[in-house]
Amino acid sequence: MKNSLLLLLCLFSLSIFAQAKPLMVEKAQTISAEATDGMTFVEMPFDELLVMAKKENKVIFIDAYTTWCGPCKMMAAKVFPDVKVGEVYNERFINAKFDMEKGEGPGLAKRYSVMAYPTYLFVDGNGDIVHKGIGYIPQEEFLALADVAIGDSSLGTMNKRYDGGDRSAEFLAEYSQVLTSVYEQEKAGKVSGEYLDMQEDWSATETMELLIANPGELGGKRMQYLMANSDKVMEIAGASSFVMTMQQAIIGHYMKESGERKLPEVADIANTYKQYGGGMTQRLIDHYTMLRAEQMQDNDAYVPAAVKYYGTYGSDSPMELNSVAWTIFESSDNEAHLKQALAWAKKSVEMEPGYANMDTLAWLYDKTGDKKMAKETATAAIELAKKDGQDYSETAKILEEK
Repeated sequence: MKNSLLLLLCLFSLSIFAQAKPLMVEKAQTISAEATDGMTFVEMPFDELLVMAKKENKVIFIDAYTTWCGPCKMMAAKVFPDVKVGEVYNERFINAKFDMEKGEGPGLAKRYSVMAYPTYLFVDGNGDIVHKGIGYIPQEEFLALADVAIGDSSLGTMNKRYDGGDRSAEFLAEYSQVLTSVYEQEKAGKVSGEYLDMQEDWSATETMELLIANPGELGGKRMQYLMANSDKVMEIAGASSFVMTMQQAIIGHYMKESGERKLPEVADIANTYKQYGGGMTQRLIDHYTMLRAEQMQDNDAYVPAAVKYYGTYGSDSPMELNSVAWTIFESSDNEAHLKQALAWAKKSVEMEPGYANMDTLAWLYDKTGDKKMAKETATAAIELAKKDGQDYSETAKILEEK
């Protein structure tokens, strides 16, 4: 297994529609096979792509993917085959795909700091980054990404403006947002810091959002402000997002100070939480207890920790609620735990119904003995799966039960 900390911190920072390398076996979703219409991808070495790009005066579009990445499969099944997407991308770019774990992929991943999948790289004939995109992007937004990549708001254009000395507040705010959106975290932190230093008042929603995305070093001015205004921060960003922001900062700080390369025991990191956690100390410790058990694949410890955490603090994230409900479904036969998981699955569906959480709810109804609701929910889940082109064969097994 690769460095747990690096992967854990990547998971904290990514959009829910992008994926870092999984640390546990998660609920599987199979996407239908890639269609042949739409985008055309050429197959040739990267150096030859650069030569072609110079010759044709075009930008290279690279789908940086892995074989285990769910959002990558969704893009291949639902977006790349779209006729309009094909027209735009085939006309404007030289399209290529690279598996980031094979052949030239690892080298390209290192060269362009690819840390989440899928990542979309727009590269010119000199090998310089023109723009980036990350995660599953629906058709219309993917078409908009093509416009941005060749426009004045592209990452490459903004890099040149910044390197040329543009330090206007308006530009720095926009530039930091672009850097954050494409996961250029180090530079985003620097640029946002320059912008924030120009502002006397950080209480505006837009400024708070910038702070949350780029909180800086633990104990620094930005992080102290966020902690002092945690209630407002959680209203703006959501409690789940802010807890993850704090976890990233505290765990990263501990690992840097201690020189450790593996996740510490709860007792070892507890003092760091007490030093920097403020009024959220106990919540953060409880969350870390659950998080560490999950990353260590210790379900015997994870289930009671999850029940304690979500039972005490709740969650405003339907994806988070679905994840914990499914894990408990797979890991526990405890009646009280399953009842709690069923409640979380219901809440997840109420907040944002989708195939994944409807499927979880159906299986929990089934496991807790409510066969009628299990079949009704499974039927609804299957209808959602059909719309998204997802494999619902496992869900269909509920309908086959007598």
